Amino acid sequence: MDKIKSNIGSIIAMISGFLMIGAVKIWAPVCQKQLELFWKSGDVKFTNMKCYYTERVVIYLSVILIVMMIIAIIENTKPVVVPSIIAFFMYISTTKGNLGIGMCKTGIGMQCEGTRTWIYGVAVAILVSALINFFMKKRDKRK
Repeated sequence: MDKIKSNIGSIIAMISGFLMIGAVKIWAPVCQKQLELFWKSGDVKFTNMKCYYTERVVIYLSVILIVMMIIAIIENTKPVVVPSIIAFFMYISTTKGNLGIGMCKTGIGMQCEGTRTWIYGVAVAILVSALINFFMKKRDKRK
């Protein structure tokens, strides 16, 4: 029980990683539609939408987070920086611009609106777990 208590932040982050994978693959999947690209030559080609690539990034980040948290629990460390960076990149991946990949527009009824909400929620949970680890580290130093 003491090992669970001392690693609660890492456990929350690991569960958040599993929740993120479940969300984008099972209960809030991204759109399966493809964009049509029309070329001047008259050819029509298809490509995946932005939300598909955001899903891929979020899955990779979640796997990295899960593996890191398993190692942290085994070694009894309390990572703060890397989970915060992973949460930041999960959030950034949904934005448009130079850093982010983007998602579909809100309000048009696309499936990925729910995915965006899950990504934001899990990113907040990961940040909370990093804060828990930060304060647990401080408490351990005082002892």
